[in-house]
Amino acid sequence: MPKSSNRIVFPPEGWTNSLTAESMGTDRFGNGLVYHTQYNGAPLVQLIYDARDEEITVRCLQCEQQDQAFGRFQAYPMIGIVSINATALLVPMNTPRIMKHLAETHDVTLDGMDDLNFYNCVLDSCEL
Repeated sequence: MPKSSNRIVFPPEGWTNSLTAESMGTDRFGNGLVYHTQYNGAPLVQLIYDARDEEITVRCLQCEQQDQAFGRFQAYPMIGIVSINATALLVPMNTPRIMKHLAETHDVTLDGMDDLNFYNCVLDSCEL
């Protein structure tokens, strides 16, 4: 069941999500819901949906975890933030950094997916 949100951009009718997502519960600080996504059966990104800020933090599951908070815990590196209430004109400001990291660092091109399609995949993966 989709959560209520201020989502403005929706996918076209007949669209399907190219990512598969699994809910992992709440994040370690209780600030958001965590989802792990896969693309073509391989781990892709971790999504942390923060309803208060209307944002999704995107972390790379293909990178090694790194020390955070002066070594207090480890987490996957953050590669971007997606704003839930972005307009269609602002979507390209949210997603290119994420897609560039996946393409240049891990050679994952997402079969030529564009910014808007990736944005909809991320929001759909978080049930928004």
